[in-house]
Amino acid sequence: MKARFRILPLLLLCFALLVSGCSMLEKQKLPYQPQSDVAIWMNSLAGLSGEEQGRRADAMRKSAGASLALRDKALSVAASRPGPQGFSARTDLNRLYAAASPIQRGAWEALYWNDLDGMDSEALRSLASKVSPKQEAQFPWNLVMLKAARRGVAPDNAAALSRLSSAKLYAAPEVLGLTVAAPAADAPVYAALVLPQSGPAGTLGRQIAAGAMAAADKLQTKGRKADIRIIDTALPDWQEQLKALPAEFAMIGGPLLPSQVAAVKQAAAGRAVFAFTNSLPAGEEGVNAWRFFASPQDQVRALLDGAESIGITSFGVFTPGDSYGKRMSAAFEQEARARGFSVTAAAYSGTDMSAWTKEASAFLKTEVGEQRGSIPVATADFKGIFLTDSWKNMDMLVSILHYGGAHSKLMLGTSLWEQSLGASSRSNAATFALTVFPASWDPSASSADAFKAAMLARGAKADDWSVLGYDFVQTAAALNLQPGWVPALLNEWLASAPAVEWAGAPLHWNESGLASRRLFLLRPAAAGTAPADLDAMKERILSREADAQMVLEAQAEEEAKKKPASLDQLVNTITKN
Repeated sequence: MKARFRILPLLLLCFALLVSGCSMLEKQKLPYQPQSDVAIWMNSLAGLSGEEQGRRADAMRKSAGASLALRDKALSVAASRPGPQGFSARTDLNRLYAAASPIQRGAWEALYWNDLDGMDSEALRSLASKVSPKQEAQFPWNLVMLKAARRGVAPDNAAALSRLSSAKLYAAPEVLGLTVAAPAADAPVYAALVLPQSGPAGTLGRQIAAGAMAAADKLQTKGRKADIRIIDTALPDWQEQLKALPAEFAMIGGPLLPSQVAAVKQAAAGRAVFAFTNSLPAGEEGVNAWRFFASPQDQVRALLDGAESIGITSFGVFTPGDSYGKRMSAAFEQEARARGFSVTAAAYSGTDMSAWTKEASAFLKTEVGEQRGSIPVATADFKGIFLTDSWKNMDMLVSILHYGGAHSKLMLGTSLWEQSLGASSRSNAATFALTVFPASWDPSASSADAFKAAMLARGAKADDWSVLGYDFVQTAAALNLQPGWVPALLNEWLASAPAVEWAGAPLHWNESGLASRRLFLLRPAAAGTAPADLDAMKERILSREADAQMVLEAQAEEEAKKKPASLDQLVNTITKN
């Protein structure tokens, strides 16, 4: 066969293969995948200087016609290139990151960490030298410093790596080459407490400090070093002592006095302050400080939860009208009305005890039969009474309320009572059979056993103040807070319920760092306190209500018998006779 005739079969074979291939491509329907606008734009920056890339990125991030993904990428590039646009771009990144969800924050970290690779070492060295300690604790400057330290161009590479290499500081640590690991069982615990150790509040401060040191003893028995510092706010140089603490003391407990919160925050700049106060200034909690104490709302929630559990949804509030009473009454009334409960409020004289009987009778709408020996009965329609006065007045006040006919009312106190009802206190069991109050710890609970043993070993008193210091140190051990922490991530860790071995009532934090405490309900016992048995109280209330109803009916029947006959009855009687 001549050569030209051999070519024809080959051409036919190629044509067949081509047709077959096209058919296979058609069957597979392989999509056409154009480059994204982000990829096309990034390709356009290739070969340009860092300054020119930054200039173009700044223009693109402000372009209304660009897609959101492209504008986000341009913002990250603008923030990672030298030039005048860098500062404003990093500020915008910080703002967006703060408002983002945890997943979104992780995405921002991944994006910016990758774009920082495009910054040359000299530009990165220059930028890192201008990052302040306050900025370093925030995104994106924390990634600038970490990247610089890894390249060896940070002002102090070893120190920066030590500060910034904790996985707990980031939303996406794996992107940065950091692994999330639980703290070692023997990881040291560093915490300081800023408390008065002398002066008017010195006794309370010393009790809290004793609890903190007892917790340190407990941790050390587990082989965990605990360095706990107590700074006495009664000393003139306490703020200087706080400022001089080593960086590893990232968690501060206190102050005890609300008037010192601002000073503690200022002296503890860069550290997490957990205040032992029942509130913080508006907008501060979860941002500049955290609460480690029960609020008035925590108290009334515990009382209302307990009362509601036995069917009580109507309340009277009886207060001496002092500032504490007004504050607690307002909190109680607000929470009760939010639940749809009825509230009747009245005040009595806090200084004139001789007026209490009359004031209590008006509050209770006491009715007494006309016959000698009639039993007073409270006709007010509320079934629970909230009392804001201190414990020293309770024996007389509750007795007077009972005298006014309130034997079947549930008496609700405040946590002020906890401070007076220690193991050595004595109470009349009959007077306080239907009395409860919220408490920060239950001495009879098994969860308090380790705390009580640790306090006993130090020869110290286990009470509601020492348990505060104990639980704070246990929380510090669970959090293992490191230098470089940021508020947003601290709020996440707190909201995830760190594994604290609580001796007292546990604290819980939401995603915004706002605290709440689920307090115990106790009752005054013949000696000290005991857990409130609400079911038994419910039975007693029902029994007493039944007795009161019988008394009312008997008195009404007796009075009816002794009423003079009506005129008609008298006329009929005369006529018949």
